[in-house]
Amino acid sequence: MLFRQSPKATYFVRGIATTSYGMAKKHILIIDDDYMLRRLFGGVLASAGFDVIYAASGDEGRETARRLQPDLILLDIRMPGNDGYTIARRLRQEKQTKDIPVVFLTNEDLSQEAEKAAKEVFVHDYIHKSIDLNEFVAKVKNILGVP
Repeated sequence: MLFRQSPKATYFVRGIATTSYGMAKKHILIIDDDYMLRRLFGGVLASAGFDVIYAASGDEGRETARRLQPDLILLDIRMPGNDGYTIARRLRQEKQTKDIPVVFLTNEDLSQEAEKAAKEVFVHDYIHKSIDLNEFVAKVKNILGVP
C-alpha cells in the first residue's frame, strides 16, 4: 500500500512540492515490512519537513522508486521475500533508480563482511533502528545535503 505523509505547509508550484519557505521538498521512500517502524521513522521525517512515501515490501518499493524517483531510499535489510541486499542490487541495475542513494535502516550491527556486501551493492550508509530520533533526522539531512 502506497501512503504519503507530509507536513501541513506544503504548496505546489509548477507541479513541484515546496515548503512554505519556497524550497523544493525532499522525498524519502521507506521500504520496511514493519508497519510501526515505517510510521515511526516516517512521522519523524515528515515533522522535519520531508515528504515521506512508504512501501511494505522490496518489490513494492522498487516499483514505487521507479515511478516516483525519491531523493533517498531507506531500506530494511531483513524482509520476507527479497532482502535489502537483493533490492539494493536491483535498484542499482535499473536506469530510473541507479542514482538514488540507498541507506540501510536495520536492527542489525553490520559485520565487516556485511558492510563490504553493502558497499558492493552501492549502499550509501546504514542507520541502526535504535538511533536517537534527533540524530536520525540529522543523519538523513546530512546525507541529502539539507541544512
